[in-house]
Amino acid sequence: MFHLTYYKRMLLSFMLFIIVPMVAVSAQSFYLIKESMLDKLHATNENMLNVIGAEFSKTIDDATFASHFIVNDEGFKTSLRNFADVKQLNSYADYENFSQIKAVFSLINSKTLNRQTQMYLINRQQFIIPSGDDEPAKLLPHLPELYSKINFQQPERLQWLGLLEDKGASKYYIARVIYDRVSKEHTAVLLIGIEQSYFEKALQSVKSWDVALLDEHGDLIAGSTQLLASDSNKVDDRMRSEVVLSKNGWKLVYEMSNNTFRGIISKTLYIGSAEVMLFVIIFSLFALLISKRLHRPIEQLQQVAGQFGNGKLDVRLQVKGDDELATVSKTINLMLDQLQQSIYDMERQQEQRRVLELEALFMQIRPHFLLNTLNSIKCSLMLQKDRLHSGMIDSLMSLLRAYMNFNALATLQEECELMGHYIDIMQMRSDIPIQLQVDVEPQLQMLKFPKLLLQPLVENAILHGFVDTDVDIEGNDSGRQQSQIWISVYQDADTIVIEVADNGAGMDESLLHRLNESVLRCSDEPDPSYKRVGLVNVAQRLKLSFGSEATLSFAPNRYDGITARMQIPVTSSGGTTSDIQSDAY
Repeated sequence: MFHLTYYKRMLLSFMLFIIVPMVAVSAQSFYLIKESMLDKLHATNENMLNVIGAEFSKTIDDATFASHFIVNDEGFKTSLRNFADVKQLNSYADYENFSQIKAVFSLINSKTLNRQTQMYLINRQQFIIPSGDDEPAKLLPHLPELYSKINFQQPERLQWLGLLEDKGASKYYIARVIYDRVSKEHTAVLLIGIEQSYFEKALQSVKSWDVALLDEHGDLIAGSTQLLASDSNKVDDRMRSEVVLSKNGWKLVYEMSNNTFRGIISKTLYIGSAEVMLFVIIFSLFALLISKRLHRPIEQLQQVAGQFGNGKLDVRLQVKGDDELATVSKTINLMLDQLQQSIYDMERQQEQRRVLELEALFMQIRPHFLLNTLNSIKCSLMLQKDRLHSGMIDSLMSLLRAYMNFNALATLQEECELMGHYIDIMQMRSDIPIQLQVDVEPQLQMLKFPKLLLQPLVENAILHGFVDTDVDIEGNDSGRQQSQIWISVYQDADTIVIEVADNGAGMDESLLHRLNESVLRCSDEPDPSYKRVGLVNVAQRLKLSFGSEATLSFAPNRYDGITARMQIPVTSSGGTTSDIQSDAY
């Protein structure tokens, strides 16, 4: 045995002294008690299912009794006949009928049904009368789905509509059409809703297995989602029991996996295992003596690893022999050499990184120093009541902060406010009064948007629409009262539209055509007759942020200027602005 490899020696000793006796004794004990335990478990589980089924049957009986009382009570049917076509309570007679129906309805509900069962009466005009304090508005959106399952040709018969999923509380609905033999048509529909939590609470008493309540079609009402009615025909790899409720054909299904079954059986095996322990201890002593000798190289490896982890990087394993363990020891020594070199390299890199971080921190101090200085100047001007220049400095500080955090996202509302600060600075530089008008739909104000994406469009409107032209800004000859820029944001179907318009000098048609072609293909090659490469950068950044379907285009407007239009598709089927996400950063 000791001439075998290390792996084979460990495996053989383990199989001989531990696994073989344990498997033999456990298998014998398992087959001796399996059948008796299985019969006891089946009997216990079926008794539990019968108790739960009786509780559910009682609830169904109560609901059936309540519906029979409503259908057979002549006074109640007369009130329903008078209330059948009422849309809302417009008269005292309507209110009197409503009060009578509500009083009888509430009395029936409180006397016969539990708190988790609610009844609703719906007349032909879908006026809902609840038996309790429920809001009728919560049921109204679900009426089309429920009515589609009701057969109005079968009046005065309980109809099982199934489970209706709802965010608040899912309910299983039962319907009964109330038919008026006088008018030969139905006067109302009685809906009985049993909360799913009622069934779930009853099924929680089953702790050690999977249990579910299924309707007559095999659809799940409550319990484990892993159980289906069709599973009863599959290979018997799970213990299964079923109880059918005679009232409505519902099924209570119980299943327990073999692993759970073995876990229950294992509790009984403890007594038998105690008898086996004596033999296991004897075999373990022999295994301990052999494994201790085999464990010495592993213990040496553990000591070397501990010393290396404590900082003694030059420690290595002693290699003896030519077996697998010797090969592993050589490989580990090589790994330790490489790891030691990697540690030295990492320490050197960390030192270099620390120096770079200090330099980067020093570089960050400069713009903050500039902002603090500008803020001090602004405060000084405000103390001197120079609001014009303090406002200009405040706008400049807002732009500087934006450029310092260029990669951060902003909202459309913040972007438009930033454009207002930018125009304040440009007015001071160009000495041209410019009026900015912003119109953003309320639901789009918090839309995430790349910072300073609108700035090149506004800058283009000022420099090429107002500054580079001889437009009369005083309104003496041309009739243009003031240079204006409009920023509009609105949603058109499944597209978010952002427009930046001006009343400047406009653009030649051929030049406008070349500009649209350039931004459409996002070409970086400069046009020899047109140098506005910043607009191409805007188009590229727009596509990077919102996808290839986002577009930028330019067109003349009714103010004789140019309108830049961004179109951003709404990617989701819901068409809400929360579905627009930027991928640029």
